[in-house]
Amino acid sequence: MVTLVTVPGIMSDARTWAPVALSLQPHVEAIHVADTTRDATLEQMAERILSETSGELIVIAHSMGGRVAMELGRQAPERIKALVLSSTSAEGPAADEKDHRQSRIDAANADMVRYAENWVSKVLSRDSARNADLVAQIRQMVIDCGPETHERQNLALLHRPDATAYIGAFPFPVLLITGAEDHLSTEAVHGAIAAQIPDAQSVVIAGGGHLLPFEKPEEVAHTIGNWLQDRSLL
Repeated sequence: MVTLVTVPGIMSDARTWAPVALSLQPHVEAIHVADTTRDATLEQMAERILSETSGELIVIAHSMGGRVAMELGRQAPERIKALVLSSTSAEGPAADEKDHRQSRIDAANADMVRYAENWVSKVLSRDSARNADLVAQIRQMVIDCGPETHERQNLALLHRPDATAYIGAFPFPVLLITGAEDHLSTEAVHGAIAAQIPDAQSVVIAGGGHLLPFEKPEEVAHTIGNWLQDRSLL
């Protein structure tokens, strides 16, 4: 039995991977949408996924979710058939990260609606930022997640493990995808991650920003589907 696990990023939910999961649904036995809203650490988020699923897993994960996916690979490598990491990173927290994340937490706690409006515009590509319907959809998702989840997830990221210490031992294939206009998880960032994993490929999708699964769902689904089929994983 192969289960497709979808893991959203920070302030995100099932809407992140819904179109991509729908395209892959005929090829898997089940789809599990990870809940990353209730746990205090990335390790606990991964433990929850493992406890709520069984058998082999194909994991597609975005941003913070990518860090959870790497933790899945550390905790249960024997269960992972493949990882797809979108717009993520692998290193531990930076020296000055605490103040930066605390300012985000304070802003969201003060006014989540305003925070969502400011945040979305910073993480989309230029074309995506002009798509009023897309912007409204993502802003609403962020607002729906709420300030408590936002704070919990930021603190989890602040105390994240350095995945570069263990990704070199991954025994399964990994696909990394990022947008050409992603200024957070750049082509160089993904290339550095791929270079540390024995079996990894890094792909850049034109016109996409940091919220790649929302901005380019068809291209993302096509890229993932082709890679899985080429590797005889579907």
